Amino acid sequence: MLKQKLAAILAALSLLSLQVACGGLSNRSGRFGGGRAEQAPHFKPGFNLFKPEQDIELGRQSAQKIAQEVPISRDEPTVNYVRQLGSRLASKAPGHKFPYQFNVVASKDVNAFALPGGFIFVNAGAIMSANNEGELAGVIAHEISHVALRHGTSQATKAYIAKAGLDILRSITGGDSPEAGQIINTIGGAGANALFLKFGRTAETQADLEGARIMAEVGYDPRDMANFFKTLQERGGQRVPEFLSDHPDPGNRVASINEVISALPVSPNPIRTSPEFEEVKARLLGSGGAIRESAEPARIGSVPPGGNRSGVRVEPPAREFTSFQARDNSFAIQYPQNWDALSADEVNMIFAPRGAYGRTEQSLVVTHGIFIGVVEPEGTDLESATSAFIRKQVEGNPDFRVVRDPQGIDFGARRGYATVMAGPSTVTGVMEIDVIYTIATSDGRLFYLITMAPEDEMQQYRSTFEAIIKSLQLAG
Repeated sequence: MLKQKLAAILAALSLLSLQVACGGLSNRSGRFGGGRAEQAPHFKPGFNLFKPEQDIELGRQSAQKIAQEVPISRDEPTVNYVRQLGSRLASKAPGHKFPYQFNVVASKDVNAFALPGGFIFVNAGAIMSANNEGELAGVIAHEISHVALRHGTSQATKAYIAKAGLDILRSITGGDSPEAGQIINTIGGAGANALFLKFGRTAETQADLEGARIMAEVGYDPRDMANFFKTLQERGGQRVPEFLSDHPDPGNRVASINEVISALPVSPNPIRTSPEFEEVKARLLGSGGAIRESAEPARIGSVPPGGNRSGVRVEPPAREFTSFQARDNSFAIQYPQNWDALSADEVNMIFAPRGAYGRTEQSLVVTHGIFIGVVEPEGTDLESATSAFIRKQVEGNPDFRVVRDPQGIDFGARRGYATVMAGPSTVTGVMEIDVIYTIATSDGRLFYLITMAPEDEMQQYRSTFEAIIKSLQLAG
């Protein structure tokens, strides 16, 4: 879908007119890199307007609605077993100590889902499809990780900012944070439940790897989680399990889990199964009509991340430009007078329209503008340095993809490359397009210039980006 959607855009616009989204870059405040660490994975919750106590209240409200839509199992042996297993795993969850609660849905669909605040539902079909207790533990640990990393309310936060605009960050910085009810009403009331039930690539990667860590610390082998996913993926000719629909593969899911095994405290004799698991699975397989064929919670007003238009609307770029010279004289450019110059460090800069950026407790976030600066290259020539630079952006931003490989272009008398990336903004969830320009400097460093704007505002920013690039002057 993404490639089809971008095909017409890429054909209609010149390479210089394409814009770069800040989705994967804005939260780094001009710093680049971000590949997976060699150490055991451990993630922190992303930017969130909700307090942990609000996660619990929102999750409780959503859980009550879902309990009215799906058949909750009342089979004590099954429910007690899942709750005991879930409690052991939740004891190793990072972050806020949420009051985790586990329920079983009497459905043959292979699925499990988590709501904010610790409300987790496991379908009987997931238990029946697991080959051993380790595989079931992997499913539950994955869901616990979504809760601990607060993915549900983080997505709700993005949806709210997409509609309310980045100006809301100014009032937040001043201590006037919106109420949870106000946020939920703004993003669609009951429709907000959809944001709690389906996640993007970044969240799925984090839940996989954090879940693997939780499993290892409890005594299970994370490879069992990978095996469960692999089994579902290999079900040829069958309807795609609901678990894979609600938890899309972030790319090389099984390989990613296996890669971190060596960094985890995996027991030489991990727990594979238990008499309790075998008893419960046999009980469910013999339950006959006690389990429904399908019982999935309704996704009222569901809008996938990136499927809505950006609510961030800023003043159009001014026709008058002002000049900027880097402190080390490595480059000079001109940019619109109604944009602000934001310093990432002595050399690396961000230029963005007022109303298109804001500061959170963690970083500076941007939706429109340019990133520009000079970094030390990784590679012996411009081509290899560009490839390494792009690779780090992809590794650090799983939701983004390269949609056009580096292509050679001329910057006056210099040769350079332009690479097109696209993905949902980490700030708003709205689809954005990135173009990363790279050039070798006279002193052997890598110069980059990145343009960014939401996909639906490309045409408006086309001439501005072209003018900025045309004004570029490099030392030497």
